[in-house]
Amino acid sequence: MQRKQYSIEYMKRNYRGKYQTTILQDDIKMLLIEPELEELESKFNVNYINNINPDFGVKKREYYIKKILSKLLNEVNVQKTKIDDKNEKIIKYWLKYVKDFKVDELYEREIIEDSLYKKLQCKQNLFIDIIEDNNKKELLLLDKEISPEKLGFRSEFTKLLLEQLVENINNKSKDNDRLIIAIVNDTQGSIKDNLVSKIKNVERIILLDDYYNNEIIKEELLGKFDHIISVNFLHRIEKVETFFKSSKLMLKKNGKLHVIDFGKMDPVSILIAIFFQEKYLDIETEKRKQFFYSINYIKKLAETYFPLNTLFSIENDIAYYFESESYTNYLELIKNLANDIGANCAEKSVLLSSEYLDSDNCRGGIIKAHINNYNENMEEVLKTIWMQNLEVDNIERNSNYFKLGGNSLSATKLLVEIEKRLKCKLMLNEIFVNPEFESLLNLIDAKQKNTEIVEGEI
Repeated sequence: MQRKQYSIEYMKRNYRGKYQTTILQDDIKMLLIEPELEELESKFNVNYINNINPDFGVKKREYYIKKILSKLLNEVNVQKTKIDDKNEKIIKYWLKYVKDFKVDELYEREIIEDSLYKKLQCKQNLFIDIIEDNNKKELLLLDKEISPEKLGFRSEFTKLLLEQLVENINNKSKDNDRLIIAIVNDTQGSIKDNLVSKIKNVERIILLDDYYNNEIIKEELLGKFDHIISVNFLHRIEKVETFFKSSKLMLKKNGKLHVIDFGKMDPVSILIAIFFQEKYLDIETEKRKQFFYSINYIKKLAETYFPLNTLFSIENDIAYYFESESYTNYLELIKNLANDIGANCAEKSVLLSSEYLDSDNCRGGIIKAHINNYNENMEEVLKTIWMQNLEVDNIERNSNYFKLGGNSLSATKLLVEIEKRLKCKLMLNEIFVNPEFESLLNLIDAKQKNTEIVEGEI
């Protein structure tokens, strides 16, 4: 695919990159742009939040997590529980973690009224089930009390950083603003529920799902958001550099990316997040420190792609909050570029890497991302997946997955098939929220077309 270099002045600054035009199905002409996104200069301010003791609550949590794990491991031993091979590494880590545990009367008196301790105690049978069958770990994501998402919001560190985030947005917000805010991977609605009533002048909330894995950003998403918010999710993203690039492209001029995450493993994560992050247990690199990305690595990415950055860090970097500001509206920039080069194209999109532009699959990928005309009929493929998964002979549009015999375990297998055959990644809770066939079909169709779920006006 031939491409040309471009250089264009925009907002008293010179922008460079590559572009090309291509013809898609139905003779639709598309302009593809690969901009140079790195910043030549970047400012970085660091603020340490000192009004909280980084050990506050951590030692107590460490004590009761070790107590719960000791009891759980003893139960596994007494019952002679068959351990799933996928959990062997986790069990070994737990055994080492609790090796020096001793009962402490002071902590015993403190934790007896601790609500989280009580909730975790009541979940012992769930943990036993997961130890026997690793696939059942997905049940943790749906748990309304101890899901990683819910527990992340219970953290005193997350609460403090969220207060800072709300303060930052409100301090810059003007009375006539009508903010469009994107929230990344808010599967249980926790972020929206916590923030919408606190942030001033919100017009619209949009939930973004899986955009951080895309190599193409469509015109509809360019320069769209005043703020993009990610809370306790960055460590789960494999293509973290793509996340920063995509966010930059989707922000308006002076729009801001807000990222909150942990920098170190918390005792609770050793009990719960370990089932989802087990492959990182032994990782100690410049990029990662076990479950979480190194704060220095994230700082480096922010500096690379954003001209103005501020870091708010709990002492010892146990948790942090980045605020990164973009100076460029890429929708305006690309429209100016199209006019400048005389490209009269119905579609405009941004590619995030030369490797993807050069790949043999690029054209096919672009077509799939923009044209709803697949070789297979999506509805028929999804029906086949359902019938094979549920072992039934027919599926109607109003069929309910769980009324036909589906359960959490079979739903997990359903997700795998949907991702493999329809190239659409779903979360388990989305099956529970959309159990009817037509509802799930519409959700998949929306993800394929838009990579966004619009929640509507607030």
